[in-house]
Amino acid sequence: MVNLLNNWSTKRSRFISAAVVVIVVAGLGTWLLIGSHAATPPNSIEAESGTLNSCANKVTDSSTSNGQAVKFGCTTNPTNPADPSANAGAQLPISYSLSSLPSSAVYVATNGSDSTGTGTVSKPYATLAKAINAAPSGGTIVLRGGTYRGQANLTINKPLKIIAYPGEIPIFNGAAVASSGWTTSGNLSYRSYTPMPVTDGSGISFTTCVNLTSSCIGKYPDQVWVGAGNGTSEYRQVGSESAVTSGKFWVDSANNRLYMLTSDVNKGGVEVSNERKFLTVAAPNVTLEGFEVIRYSNTASDYGVISFNGLADNSLMEEMLVSDTSFIAVTFGPSGTNLNENSTVKDSTIQYSNWMGVSALATNYLTFDHDNISNMNQFGEFATLPQSGSIKTSRTWYTTVKNSKIMNDQSKGMWFDQSNYKVMVANNDIEGNSDSGIFFEISDFVYAVNNYLKIPSGVIGIKTAGSSDVFLVNNTIVGGAPSFIVATDSRSLPGCADPTHTSCGPNKSDQDNYHPHQATMTWIPSIDLVLNNIFAYPSGVNNCSQTVALCITQHNGSAKIPLNQIIHPADPTYNVPQTLIDGNTYANGSGSVIGVKNETDVTTNYANGGAFATAMAGSPVNIGGFEVHGHTGNSYVNTNGSPTSVLSALFGNAAPIPADSMINPYLPAGTKHYGVTWQ
Repeated sequence: MVNLLNNWSTKRSRFISAAVVVIVVAGLGTWLLIGSHAATPPNSIEAESGTLNSCANKVTDSSTSNGQAVKFGCTTNPTNPADPSANAGAQLPISYSLSSLPSSAVYVATNGSDSTGTGTVSKPYATLAKAINAAPSGGTIVLRGGTYRGQANLTINKPLKIIAYPGEIPIFNGAAVASSGWTTSGNLSYRSYTPMPVTDGSGISFTTCVNLTSSCIGKYPDQVWVGAGNGTSEYRQVGSESAVTSGKFWVDSANNRLYMLTSDVNKGGVEVSNERKFLTVAAPNVTLEGFEVIRYSNTASDYGVISFNGLADNSLMEEMLVSDTSFIAVTFGPSGTNLNENSTVKDSTIQYSNWMGVSALATNYLTFDHDNISNMNQFGEFATLPQSGSIKTSRTWYTTVKNSKIMNDQSKGMWFDQSNYKVMVANNDIEGNSDSGIFFEISDFVYAVNNYLKIPSGVIGIKTAGSSDVFLVNNTIVGGAPSFIVATDSRSLPGCADPTHTSCGPNKSDQDNYHPHQATMTWIPSIDLVLNNIFAYPSGVNNCSQTVALCITQHNGSAKIPLNQIIHPADPTYNVPQTLIDGNTYANGSGSVIGVKNETDVTTNYANGGAFATAMAGSPVNIGGFEVHGHTGNSYVNTNGSPTSVLSALFGNAAPIPADSMINPYLPAGTKHYGVTWQ
C-alpha cells in the first residue's frame, strides 16, 4: 500500500490555492493527482487493488495512460478562494500529534474486542458503547479507521472527547450489507427485509402525509444504496412493485420483503436500512471530531441521528461528516426547562438528509462555522411547509451561521421560524436551494451580513415575515422573486408575540415560552438597516405584483401595518435606530426596482432608488437620507451579481459601515464596498 501522509502541524490550516502533483503508482498506471484543498489531505491508495480511501475520487482524464485520475479533497474547489466559505465542510482525515493524546485515552478499533480488550492502543475495544462506559468523565476516546456497523442508540452521559486517530477515517455505517439472500422473480429480485417504522415527530403528522408531497412516500424511512466507492448511489423508494425501475426499490411491508431490479442487484455493493439512531448527547462538554456517521434510517420520532439535548451544553461537532439519513441528521433541543447552550458545529459536512439537515429548538448561542450543509430532500419527497431546510430553528437566542455553504436543497436554505432573537447569518454562500435562501419568520433582531445568494426563478432570496429589527448589510442576491421581501405576517397583531397575551388563538403555539419575553419581539415587521446590498436581476412576479428587487407588504389577513412602523423613527427606549436604507445597487432591466403594497393591497412601484428615497422623505414616513450612496442600472452589476468595473470604481462612494458590535466582527466600521466583500 502506498500511504500518502502529510505532516502539517495542524489540521486547521487550509490551502487557498490548489497544488498539482503527479506521481506514478505501480500497477495503477500514471495518475494525475489534482491538488487537494483539504486541511489534512492524506489519502491511501492500495496499489494492488486500486482502492481509494479517504477524500480521493476517481475522475476521467484522457491525458493519463489509463484514462483515470485521482482528485483529492472532500469538497469542491471554490470558484473564488477569497470567499470566507471556501472549502467549508469536513476535511478528512484529520491530523494532529499523537503526543497530544492523554495516556488514559481509550481506543476503539474494528479488529478490537469488548471481551478481551482493555481499551489500550494495542488491545482496543470493538464498540464505541464499551468505550463510553469505560472512559472516565472528561476522558478521551480514540477511534481507529475503518467501517463500524451495528452500533446504534448510544448515549453519552458524561463529558467526553471522541476523536479519530490521526490520518484515519472511522465510519459508523447504520446500513446492513445485502449482497446475498436474493430470490429472482421475473426481472425483479427480492430478499427478506424488516421495514423501518413510520412515526410522527417535530409536531407533524407524517403518518397522515402532512409535510409530504402527493406520493406520501417520504414518510417511509427505508433506504437502499447500490455500488461501491465513488460509484455508490442511493436509490429512491416507490409505492408499488409495478413502479420498480432502475434506481428504485419497493418494500412489501405485508411480507417483509424488499424488491429491486435484478440488474441493479447484480451491480453489487447493495446495502439496506438497518439502524435508526446513532447517538444522543446528554452531558456537557462533549466533543465529536474527525469521523463519519452515515446511512442511519431514523424515523420522525427519533429526531436527529445525532441529538444534543438540553443537558449537552458546550458540545462541539468538528470535522464531522453526517450523511444519508432518512429524516433529520442533527438536532439540538431542550430537556424540560434546560436549554442547550454554547454548542458549536464547525468544519463539518451534513448532507443528503432526506428531510432536514439540522433542527434546533430553544437553544442559546448555537454556532455554525465553516460548515457545508447541502442536498437535503434529494428526492423531493417532502414539501417545503410547514418545516424544511438545511437549518431550521425555533425559539433560539443568539444563533450564528457563518462562513458556510448552504447548497442544493429541495427546500429552504435557512429558516429561522418563530421567535428567534438576535440571529446572525454572515459570510455564507447560499445557492441552488428550491425555496427561500434565508427566511426570518416572526423573529427579532435578525442580521444578514456579507452573504452571497444565487436564487432560482420564482423563489424569494431573503424573506422577513413579521420580523422586527432587520439588518441587511453587504449581501449580494442574484435572482429571486423578489430578491428581498419585508412582509407583514398574519400573526403581526398587537401583543400576540407576548406569552402573557391570551387572545391570539392558535398563534399562542408560536410564542416563546423558553426565554424571557423581549419587548422588541412584536412580530410586527420593521427595517433597521439595509446597507450596500446588491439586488440583481430578480425573476418572477411576486408579492408586490411585479418583478421588483425589494418588496414591502403591509397587509396579511387581519394584520395591517402602517408603513411608518415598518420604516420607522428611532426608539431609544429599546436601542432601535431610525431606519436607514442606503448604498444599495439595483439591477432589474428596464423594470421597477422597489415595490410597496399598502394596507389596502394597492402597490406603488419605484423605478429607481432615488424615486423611492423621495417618496419616503414625504408623508407618512418622513425619513430622508435614503439611497444617497445607491445606484440603479444594469451597467453596475454582472449577471452573477458581481460588480462591474463601473461599480467597482465607485466603491469609495459606498455608505460606510457603522460602528455596531453585531456587524463589525464581519465588516469593520468604516468599510466601503457594494455587495459581498469578496467580489
